[in-house]
Amino acid sequence: MITERNDMKDFKIAKRQIDVSTGESVRIIRELQEMSQNELAKLAGIPQSTISAIENDRLSNTGCVGQFF
Repeated sequence: MITERNDMKDFKIAKRQIDVSTGESVRIIRELQEMSQNELAKLAGIPQSTISAIENDRLSNTGCVGQFF
């Protein structure tokens, strides 16, 4: 059961923020999910080489990948 929390008084702004590219974000999330590029590619229905290109910022169309996270 999910309940809504209204106590934002406990919320703290991050002391440090970093900029990451779309590709870096895809890689970070994929690794946090303990998935290989091949596994993500199968789920997304695209070649593994496309996942590699996205993660290395050679391709920026991540619509097909983003839906799996």
